[in-house]
Amino acid sequence: MTKDEISEYFSVNKGTLGNDLTAMRRLSDFSAYVINPTVKRVLIDPVGYEKYLRWRQEHC
Repeated sequence: MTKDEISEYFSVNKGTLGNDLTAMRRLSDFSAYVINPTVKRVLIDPVGYEKYLRWRQEHC
């Protein structure tokens, strides 16, 4: 899904989503869920993003 689709689906504003994606890229368990096929294009696996949110709920 695109950033816009993820933002709408999970009811997260784009600023928060951007911060989450940065954190996901830095964590080896979640980095595979963020795909950058080009410099300006970002695709996010919705299942992976939900896993990250659940992990974050447990660890932060």
